[in-house]
Amino acid sequence: MILQQLSEYYDRRIEGGDTDLPEEGMSEQAIDAAVDLERFQPGGVPPVLLLGDRSGKKPKPLRMTVPAAIKRTSGVAANFLWDKSAYVLGVKRAGKTPDAGAVAAEKEFEAFRQLHTEALAGTEDRALLKLLEFLEDWTPERAVAAVEAGEIPIEAVDGNLIFRFGRGTVRDLHRFRAARAAWAARREAVAGAAGRCLVSGIVAPIAKLHPSIKGVRGAQTAGASLVSFNLSAFTSFGKEQGANAPISERVAFAYGAVLNKLLAPDGAHRVQIGDATTVFWTDAPNPADDTASRVLVNAVSPTYGLMDEDAGAEVDEAGEDGTAKKPKIDLKMSDEEAKRVRTALSALARGRTMGEAISADLHPDTRLWVLGLAPNAARLALRFWYEDRLGDAVDHVRQHWHDLRLDPGIDPGRPVSVYALLKALAPQGKLDNLPPKLGGDIMRAVLSGRPYPANMAALALMRIRADGEISALRVAMLKAWLLRRSGKEPLEREGDLVSLDPAETNTGYRLGRLFAVLENLQRAALPGLNATIRDRFYGAASATPGSIFPVLMRGSTHHAAKLRKDRGGLAHWYDTTIAEVIDGLPSNLPRHLGVEDQGRFAIGYFHQRQAMMTRAPAEVKAAEAGEPAAVGDDDA
Repeated sequence: MILQQLSEYYDRRIEGGDTDLPEEGMSEQAIDAAVDLERFQPGGVPPVLLLGDRSGKKPKPLRMTVPAAIKRTSGVAANFLWDKSAYVLGVKRAGKTPDAGAVAAEKEFEAFRQLHTEALAGTEDRALLKLLEFLEDWTPERAVAAVEAGEIPIEAVDGNLIFRFGRGTVRDLHRFRAARAAWAARREAVAGAAGRCLVSGIVAPIAKLHPSIKGVRGAQTAGASLVSFNLSAFTSFGKEQGANAPISERVAFAYGAVLNKLLAPDGAHRVQIGDATTVFWTDAPNPADDTASRVLVNAVSPTYGLMDEDAGAEVDEAGEDGTAKKPKIDLKMSDEEAKRVRTALSALARGRTMGEAISADLHPDTRLWVLGLAPNAARLALRFWYEDRLGDAVDHVRQHWHDLRLDPGIDPGRPVSVYALLKALAPQGKLDNLPPKLGGDIMRAVLSGRPYPANMAALALMRIRADGEISALRVAMLKAWLLRRSGKEPLEREGDLVSLDPAETNTGYRLGRLFAVLENLQRAALPGLNATIRDRFYGAASATPGSIFPVLMRGSTHHAAKLRKDRGGLAHWYDTTIAEVIDGLPSNLPRHLGVEDQGRFAIGYFHQRQAMMTRAPAEVKAAEAGEPAAVGDDDA
């Protein structure tokens, strides 16, 4: 299914006029330099021209389409008409340090020479004959000497090189008609045995090795395989490599080419969620497909500051000087494009459809596909696969924002990124410390509207107990998790647990509220405390209230008595509030609260604190803010 959808997507992009995708048998590579065969003379050194942008500290090679790269599983194998300097010139660096010298690479150069001698035998093309002349004359020893003498720039060593010939507008040798014909003949000569493709159903040459997929964070730089058979235990009926799951070379090329394009770091279709590198695509026309993917990518994981120019959504990303840092998720959008995406997201949050908010080409029935990939040694692991109507996916994302809503705290009109949620759950704020599957599981829940993973709530509670930070994001996750577990329809749960609910009788919720009031009472009675009851008892109070709350209530008696001496009005307010909260509790407090009730405990605590910040007497607000009380009893 995945390979079929990717293959069909490649065809749609090509038919839609996408010129960035390579044609069959070609691939896009980063090229560092070109060998000028026009000015090469036997016995001499050909000029080697550096390509790309060399103005910055880190050179940016020129990306161009060249004959498809061969998959080097082991040993030495050469590419056609381009390759590393070890193959093209027979020279490579002696070490990894910048001052490491150059050494000869005889085996690689010989493989390159044999490949082209065999593939170009009998050619009468002047440019290809010049290439054969160069390969026959050149030696790796001369390459090393040329590098040491500065005749070949050291920057070209270990980079990818192409050949150039002639003085016309088309100088890249691999673009010449004769070269393209030679490449087509070469591919036909080495094609695998014919078989019926499991994806297309057509009898065609079967791919022995599938293309390398690049761009998945944590995977090998040279790329990793989505389909591979590297051990005999994975094979059957004596078949070898790709024959165990016959996919035609054409389909293998198509899915590899378009997936590499989707995974491009500066593309509109890619986002990193946890350990899963995730790509989106639709069956909409090309421009609308790009726009829809960019908006959806930001809908589930907005770029920092995209939805909040005051940097409120992920304020912990601010640097030491208070300025906003660029997040790791950088979609490289222009200011104008970011403005368009921000406007579209705001419109979606207000209930507009994709067609209304973005493009008329995006009908609710437009199909959407989402693929999450993670590294697994030399291969890729499939984290999740999702397919749906675009309209349904947008509705689910919008529902996710609403389920997170807290008043005050989380506004549904300002989408919270999945990245921010994961960061709030991660020890030390490092996503690498999270369970590998968590990001993908949350992502699937966001897009499908299904319940959130159980470990999301468990991790939120664990982090609250570990560092004592009861943040809006963590409480919002607990609230959303509980709402979806309730089994209620979205409209039925619309206002549940959004803000303080005095009528809520759940024991966990009431105990959370009571704990917040007792903590505030302690702050009012003993201003300037370095540690409150929250620092010492929150974990025990939320998990085993039957043993902790009697202790806390005895302590509150002393706090209230101290407060009553000089601020009787305020003490009365606390007495009334505590009585109102206790009124809904059972006479025998439970010895233990389960995960759900611990979540409600955190929500009740958060709601009560927010209410005391906004609706309580000024002295209560001051205590909540940790400030000394400055208002007399008359004001209470």
